[in-house]
Amino acid sequence: MKIGLIGFEFESANKGCEALVYSFISIIKDWLAPEDFIYNFSGTNLGVVPDYFGDINFVNVYPKIKDLKLKYIRALLSCDVIFDVTMGDSFSDIYSEKYFKELVRHKKLAQFCCKNYVLLPQTYGPFINKVSSDMASTILKKASSVFSRDEMSKKMLEKTFKITDVKLVSDMAFVLPYEKSAKSDNKKKRIGINVSGMLYKGGFNSENQFDLVLDYKKFISIIIERLIDNYEVHLIPHVIDLIENAYDDDYRICKKLNNEYPMTRLASAFVTPIDAKNYISQMDIFVGARMHATIAAFSSGVVTIPVSYSRKFEGLYGSLNYPYVINGKYETTESAVEKTIEYINNCTYLQVAQRASMEIIEKKNALLLNEMCEIMKNLR
Repeated sequence: MKIGLIGFEFESANKGCEALVYSFISIIKDWLAPEDFIYNFSGTNLGVVPDYFGDINFVNVYPKIKDLKLKYIRALLSCDVIFDVTMGDSFSDIYSEKYFKELVRHKKLAQFCCKNYVLLPQTYGPFINKVSSDMASTILKKASSVFSRDEMSKKMLEKTFKITDVKLVSDMAFVLPYEKSAKSDNKKKRIGINVSGMLYKGGFNSENQFDLVLDYKKFISIIIERLIDNYEVHLIPHVIDLIENAYDDDYRICKKLNNEYPMTRLASAFVTPIDAKNYISQMDIFVGARMHATIAAFSSGVVTIPVSYSRKFEGLYGSLNYPYVINGKYETTESAVEKTIEYINNCTYLQVAQRASMEIIEKKNALLLNEMCEIMKNLR
């Protein structure tokens, strides 16, 4: 059997993107035979396959459409099934229309080459313009299976695109493995703050790309100042790109803030998403603006306060009956700060809500496992 992966990254600055491939392989590995191959069609960041995956046969194939040898197309044609996760949240034109059009080109080609094309759990939309919406409709209607990680996306797919068989599960990163070591003897509670370098600079184009009412830079500084005397504050990156003039990076911003506030503690530049989750799991409370950083906290039992710049947050956590999200598109800096402090002071209520949410997640994970089992068995 030959399996194709699209929208995954084995080696990425974004530990959330890496978390998806680690989680997905952990889900399907029991159905893999020694002779099976997995083609990795991940684009520019093909990466080195980590030792974590053992003896699985991976083949990196650069997704170059204009290739006289047709290596990419031949590999797509040979696949028995293609799984596409679109980095979890990129099936949208909010990041740029050009980027979305390029994604769609590869999705269309994958569907043409392989009848078993599965859209794994992800957020769908929003779509700012009709052209993007029409392109998305074509992909969605031709997919053999469509999984959504949130109720909001599912309802949108049903209402806008008339997709009637959307399977509602949860984000695959909730099953990412981790190890939780013993905490130190410090009597202060640990608060982890995941600082998004993307939001700190105003978005990828540095012009308040996501139309936030919240002044994110000011919000982060005030939160640190309000917490630093009573808590052990950890600054935790989840997108880590150490090259000069990196397109997207949290680590440098965390380091800058650590210099400004030397009483904070700076987390290391994590190598794998498991390293990141191991560290995050040591916190008592976590405030984060990177989706998969908050998922790492939530799924390891840490009281979690997500800071939203996109409806993907409200979609995911709303599906889990967890309302404790700071919406940067509606909250002012002052109201966001006060609401965050209120949640921290009443963290016991959040903890109770999280436990109930994890019961929902476990049921959704079981559904995903059953569906994956059926897909894999039907390929044999």
